Amino acid sequence: MQQRQGRASSAASGEDAAAAIEWLAAAFPEVACSSDASAAKFIPATAFWRDASASVEACLAYQNRFASGMDDKVRAAHLIAFYSHQLSLVTVTVFLATGLVPELAGLRFESYLRPVGERTLEASRFHFLVELPQIAAGARPEEAGSRFRDVFVAQLKPVITLLSRRCGLSVRAQWRLAADSLAGAFLEIGRRQGKEAEAIAHALAIVKHQGSPLFTRELHYEEIDAAVPCNDGERALSQTYRMRGGCCLYYRTDAGSYCDSCVLLRPEIRRERLRAHLRETARE
Repeated sequence: MQQRQGRASSAASGEDAAAAIEWLAAAFPEVACSSDASAAKFIPATAFWRDASASVEACLAYQNRFASGMDDKVRAAHLIAFYSHQLSLVTVTVFLATGLVPELAGLRFESYLRPVGERTLEASRFHFLVELPQIAAGARPEEAGSRFRDVFVAQLKPVITLLSRRCGLSVRAQWRLAADSLAGAFLEIGRRQGKEAEAIAHALAIVKHQGSPLFTRELHYEEIDAAVPCNDGERALSQTYRMRGGCCLYYRTDAGSYCDSCVLLRPEIRRERLRAHLRETARE
């Protein structure tokens, strides 16, 4: 009886995961995910993130498109933020749909056409090959967050170690950026799926665990309020933003500046910038 229930539960989880991956492809085309190893050629993560590999150098060089005047540390900061955000989009989407934590079986860095308004631009993205673990008999839902944290950290640790050695950016600085990416992905996906509060609760349970490399005091969520004029006077606006615990070093590039939610900005400056952003998006 238990075996039949386990098989039925695994089948349902597999269907939910497939539906989640399909949803991800439509919602976030800047990242790709497959669960079928025969679909195309993937490289094991250990080979992809190897010292002096062509894949690492290609990923670092790609960061130059986001700003001029980058040095190795800035490129590393942008790459770990870029990679961890895309990995987070995949793992969080599957996790929120199934409660399972997908494991990385392979990846590749590929070109694709990204729609921007009425145009398309050539860009690059990570394409992840994932495997779903079996549901452990008797596993409790509250254990899922702990497993997510352990798997996510294990997947990123060799990447962060490599980039620190290759580019000189500290391990701690990279973990802060990875935690920001993960918290941001939970917020983005939760908002699009209409379960923002649930997603935020999951994120905080994962990134605010004492002793984890993802833990930072500065990273948090904050609700920003603003008002815009309308025919009847003013319309109240409110949106939750992720306040960063790390810095991508964009301000060190040519003509660079601080991001609106940068940890290096004073809290009230962050809030005022985000109020302006909220008002601007309301007009679009």
